[in-house]
Amino acid sequence: MIFKQLFQPKWKHPKETTRLGALAQLDKQQDAHIITTLACEDPSANVRTAALKKLNDVSLWWQACQQDGEPSIKRLANQKVAEAILASPNALSDTDKERYIDRFAADKTLEQLALQEKTATIKIKLLTRLNKAPLLEQVFRSADDALQLQLCELVLKLQLTEKLLKVAKGEAKDKLQKVIDEQQRQAQMPLEVAEQVKLILAKLNALREKTDYQLVNSQFLQLEKQFQQLELAWLDEELRGQTQSKYTQLAAKLSAHSDKLKVAYEQEQAQQLAKQRSVLALANLSALSEEISNAMALRFDGNEQIQTDWLYAKVAQAKDMLQSQDLQAGSELQSQQQELERLFKQVEQLAAYEQDVDALREQLAGYSSLSVPADISELDAALNAEAELRAQLQQAIKALPKELAALWQQQFNQAKKHWQSQNDTLIQEQKQLQSVARKKARDIRRLINQGRYRVAFGVFNGLQEAYEQLAVHFQNDLSREYESLAKTLDDAKDWHQYAGEAQQEQLLEAAKELAQGECDDANERLAQVKRLRKSWQLLGPEVAQQAKEAFEQAIEAAFAPCRKYFAEQQAQKELAMAEREQLIAQMQSLSERAGELETRELEHQFNALLKQWRAAKHIESKLYHKLSKAFGNAQGDMAERVAKFYQDNAHAKEALLQQAEALDTSDVFAATNKLKELQQQWQQIGFAGNAKERKLWQAFRRVNDGIFSQRDATKAQQQQAHAEQKAEQVSALEALEQQLAQAQSNADLQHLLNDVQQLQLVRELQGQQQQLATRIEAALNAKEQALQSRHFQELRIALAEQQAVPADWLSGSRLDLTPGQLVLRLEITNNLASPESLSTQRMQEQVSMLDNKHHGVEHTSEELLLAWLAGVGVNGQGICQGEQGEIERLVIVLDKMVSV
Repeated sequence: MIFKQLFQPKWKHPKETTRLGALAQLDKQQDAHIITTLACEDPSANVRTAALKKLNDVSLWWQACQQDGEPSIKRLANQKVAEAILASPNALSDTDKERYIDRFAADKTLEQLALQEKTATIKIKLLTRLNKAPLLEQVFRSADDALQLQLCELVLKLQLTEKLLKVAKGEAKDKLQKVIDEQQRQAQMPLEVAEQVKLILAKLNALREKTDYQLVNSQFLQLEKQFQQLELAWLDEELRGQTQSKYTQLAAKLSAHSDKLKVAYEQEQAQQLAKQRSVLALANLSALSEEISNAMALRFDGNEQIQTDWLYAKVAQAKDMLQSQDLQAGSELQSQQQELERLFKQVEQLAAYEQDVDALREQLAGYSSLSVPADISELDAALNAEAELRAQLQQAIKALPKELAALWQQQFNQAKKHWQSQNDTLIQEQKQLQSVARKKARDIRRLINQGRYRVAFGVFNGLQEAYEQLAVHFQNDLSREYESLAKTLDDAKDWHQYAGEAQQEQLLEAAKELAQGECDDANERLAQVKRLRKSWQLLGPEVAQQAKEAFEQAIEAAFAPCRKYFAEQQAQKELAMAEREQLIAQMQSLSERAGELETRELEHQFNALLKQWRAAKHIESKLYHKLSKAFGNAQGDMAERVAKFYQDNAHAKEALLQQAEALDTSDVFAATNKLKELQQQWQQIGFAGNAKERKLWQAFRRVNDGIFSQRDATKAQQQQAHAEQKAEQVSALEALEQQLAQAQSNADLQHLLNDVQQLQLVRELQGQQQQLATRIEAALNAKEQALQSRHFQELRIALAEQQAVPADWLSGSRLDLTPGQLVLRLEITNNLASPESLSTQRMQEQVSMLDNKHHGVEHTSEELLLAWLAGVGVNGQGICQGEQGEIERLVIVLDKMVSV
C-alpha cells in the first residue's frame, strides 16, 4: 500500500494539502482533464473549490451549482455562473440558462439579466417572475416595438398603463391606449348613463307642465325613443330597477296628460277653422264694401257706366252676406256692418250727392282760374281771394262722404299746388324778408335786455327797412312786435344820448393812459384794448367824428407794442399749422397706398405718423380740433385695420401663452425646447397693442422663467449624476486596461473585447472605449497572425524536410482541380512566378479565377493548400506523396506566406 502511494500522482494523494500543492503545479491547458476531475470528484471542498477557480470554466461552475453538495461551493458557483451570464449572453445554452434562472438565480442577478437579455422570451419570463414595476418600466422604455407589444400584458398587470403610454410605440401604444380608453369608459359610462337617465326623466316630468299638445306629443315620442336607446346595463341592478319604475310611472302620467291636451287641441282646431271661415267671410264683405265705395267714387267722377241698379244689386248682395252663419260676432264684424250701413245710406242719397259734386266742381274750376299777381302791390288782393275761395272748397269737401272727399281733396290739392307754384317767387321773397325781420326783432329785444341801446338803434333801422318792404299780408304777423320795439327805443333815445357824452370822455382818457403805460404782457394789453373798443362801440352812432378819431389814435398807440409779438405768434402758428397739414397730407398719402402695403409695414408707418402728430408744435384749441378732425378723416380705415392687426396679434399671443401654460413639465427638457419654439413664434408676431402687449408678455415670461428654472435645477442634478456615472465608468475602463495588460490567451482577449464593447458609456468616454477596443482587436490580430504563421510554418517544415504533415492540414475538402492547377493558383494568388513552360496553363488559370471571382467564387491560399494535400494524399507515416517539383514550388509559396 505504501509503494502504491509512492508511485501514484500527487494530485491523488490522500492528504488534502498535498493535493492542493499538486493542483497549483498543474498546467491549466495540458492538465485540464485532471483539474476537471479534481473539481468534480475530489472529496475535499477546498480542493474542488481551488480546481474550479483554476479552470474558471462556466460549464464546470454550472455543474457544481447543480450537483455539488457543499453550500459554499454552490454559492460560489452560483455567483460565477451569474457573472458569466451577465458578461456573455452565450455563456450557457438557452436550456441551461432557463434552468439556472428558474432554480438558482438570485433576484438581483435576475434584474441584471432582465436588463441585458436579448432574447425576448427569456426577458419576458424574467420580468414576469420578478414582477417589479420599476424594472418593467426601465425595460419598457428602452424596448423596441415588438418587445413592447409582448410586454403589454405585464404592464397592465402592474398597472403601469398610463405611466408608460407616453413612451409606448406602434401597436403597443395602440393597445395601451385602447385599455386606458376602455378603463375610462368603464368609469364614465355609469355616470354618463345615470346623467342621461336623470335628464330624460326630468324632461318627461317637465312636459307635464306644458300645454301645447303638438309640442308635448312630439317631445314625448322623442324622449321615449331616447330612453329605449339608453345602455341601462351600465347601471347596477337596483338603480336600473328604480329607473325603469320611475320611467313607467312618468310615461303613464304623461300619456294621460297628452290625451287631455289632445281633446283641447282638437276643440281649438275646430274653433280656429270656424274663425278662419269667419275671417274669409269678413274679407269678402270688405272686398264688396270696397267695390261699392270705388264704384260710387267713379260715378261721382262722371263715369256714367256705373248704373244705379248695379249699385243697388251690390247692396243687396252685401246684405245677404251679412246673414251668413260663418260670420262670428265681434268688433271686426261690428265695424264692417257700420261701414256697410254707411255705404247703404250713401247709395240711397246718391242723387243728393250728385248735386253737391256738381257745385263743388264749379267752385274748383273758379279756384283754378284765379289771377296771378304781377308784383307785390297785387299780392295782397290775390292772397285774400285765394284764402276766401279755399275756405269755401274745404267746407264743401268736408260735407261729402269720405270716398268722395278724398278724391276731391286730391284734385283741390293739385289746384292749390299749381296756384302756389305760380306765386312761389313773390311768396318766397316775402317769407325770406319776413325771416330777416324776425331775426332782427329778436336781436333788438336781446340788446335791449342787455342795456345796449346804442347798438339796438342801429339794428332797428335794418328792421324798419325790411318791414316796409313786406306786403300787408306778411306785415300782420310782425306788426305787434315791430310797434312794441319802436315805442321802447323811442323812450330810451333821449336818455342814452345824455349818458353817452360823459362815457366818451372816460373811455378816451382810459385809452390815452393805456397807450402811455409799459406793455409787459401782450395778451393782457390786447384784452384791455378789446374791452375799451367794445365799450366805445356801445356808445352808438351819435358820437362826434372828432371824438371817434381821437379814440382811434389812442387805441392804436396802445396796441402798437403788441404787433411784433403777435406777428411772431402768427408765424409760429403758421409753421405749426404747416407741420400738421404736412402730416395730414402724409397720412392721406399713406391711406391711398394702404392697400399695397402689408399690415405690419402699414402699422409701422401709421404709428410713426401718429407719434409725429403728438410731438408736433402746439396750436390753439379751436384750430387744433379742426386739423385733428382732418387728420382723423385722412386715416380712412387704417386705424380699424391696425386695431384688427393688434387684435389678431393679441389672439395669436394668447394662444401661445395657453400652449406655454399647458406644457407637460414631466420632461422639462422637451418642454424647454417647445418653449424656445414658442418664443420664436412670439417674436414673429407683431405688436398686440398698448392695452395687452405688456400684460401678455409678462404672463408669457413668467411661464418661461418657471420652466427654465426647473430645467436648470434638473440639468444641475443630471450633471451631478453624470459626473458620478462618469467617475464609475472611468474606474471600469481602468480596470479593463489592467485586464488587457494581464490577458494571455485569445479567449481572454475575446472575452475582454466583448466586455468593452458592451459597455454603455457617456459620450466623453466613448473615444477611450473605442481606443481600448482597437488595442484589444490589434492584440487579437497579432495573436491570430502569429498562430496563422506558425500554422503555415509547420506545413513548410513538413514539406521541406519530408516529415509527417500536421493532422490539422489533412481535413481539407477536395476541389474540382488537379494538383498542378492548385499550385499554379497558389503562385498566382501570392504573386509568385511559375515555370515558363507552364505560362499557357497559368494564363488559363488566371482567366478561370477571374471568371470564378466574377461569379462570387474565390478561394484562399489555405483552402488551396488543403485541397492540394487532399488531392496528393499522404503515406502511412503521414508524409506528403506529391511530386517533388510541386512540393518545392509550394515551399517557396509558404516562405512568402510565413514572411508576410
